[in-house]
Amino acid sequence: MDILIADTDPARATALAARLAGQTGTGRIRIAPADQNLAAIVAVEQPDIVIVDMARPDRDSLEQLRSITAQLAPVTLFIDEDDPAFMEEAIAAGVVSYHVNAATNVDIKPVLRSAIALYRYASRREKRLAAAEAELADRRLIERAKKLLIQRDRMSEPAAHRFLQRRAMERQMRLADVARGLLRDSEAPESDLSERSWPGTEGTGS
Repeated sequence: MDILIADTDPARATALAARLAGQTGTGRIRIAPADQNLAAIVAVEQPDIVIVDMARPDRDSLEQLRSITAQLAPVTLFIDEDDPAFMEEAIAAGVVSYHVNAATNVDIKPVLRSAIALYRYASRREKRLAAAEAELADRRLIERAKKLLIQRDRMSEPAAHRFLQRRAMERQMRLADVARGLLRDSEAPESDLSERSWPGTEGTGS
């Protein structure tokens, strides 16, 4: 486990690093310099997890958390005082786990492991959701392109689909990209279309 500790209090960061180092199987432990931009450090170092340890969170702390989570790094937050409102804002900013006085726990590793597991699970779900949304958008494009061919060129639905498939094979493009190009060209002025290499619908087999 590659751990990066961020704390504006160097003595507290050193103490936490020492506690982690004393636990077997913790892995690499680094302390981010307090006078440098933490988001930039995370972007370069890409640790497995970032521990942000702070005594009293404020708005500046929240912006800092947002800047770190934007670097696609899991962040776990250790604070000394419970603040439910700040906890909700921190979670909304991308913090995967929030703990009060966790730095004093006998064994911190389970806290860090669970935070990494939660982050990876959430990342996989986000990727699946993004892929599903992209697939749905592609299908909508293809359906719009087929509808255009049906209405404009009086093709049947199967012929419109074959036309798009053939163009995709000829140009070695994705079907959705062919559909996007067809729709774009259909909205362009005639003067622009005459200069493009996009093929017409002649010989479509409709």
